[in-house]
Amino acid sequence: MTDSDQLHLATLWFLSARAMAVAGEEMPTVQEAATGLYAQAILGFTEEICCEAKDAEYISNKTLIDCLSGVRQLPRELAEKILTGIMMISYSDRSMKPLEVRWASMLASAIEVSPDEFQRCCVNARVIASMLRPHGAPAS
Repeated sequence: MTDSDQLHLATLWFLSARAMAVAGEEMPTVQEAATGLYAQAILGFTEEICCEAKDAEYISNKTLIDCLSGVRQLPRELAEKILTGIMMISYSDRSMKPLEVRWASMLASAIEVSPDEFQRCCVNARVIASMLRPHGAPAS
């Protein structure tokens, strides 16, 4: 994958993540940290690509329609990783608010996942979110 491809993908990730954070009405520290950790550990981006993708030059002129269109064009496995990641952000406070459900549903529709695939992404997201929040730790 070229640097340009990685930058495009990282921008899609951070745009998707920001949309989920806004849908959740706030972005506490745990969600913000989870976004960066997921980008590096699961999606494989370097710190440099992450910083560049979040730069206003790349992300400020993008819309949610651009995001949905971009995710739809990704290979299936990569699109599902983004879907899982945005649900992980939502689950970091142990619940999904109505707008978070809506955004996850819109992404799922864009990549045309089946109900079983969607449930698998949900389970994976909950597992990841639980690892970021030790048992007994208060939700933000």
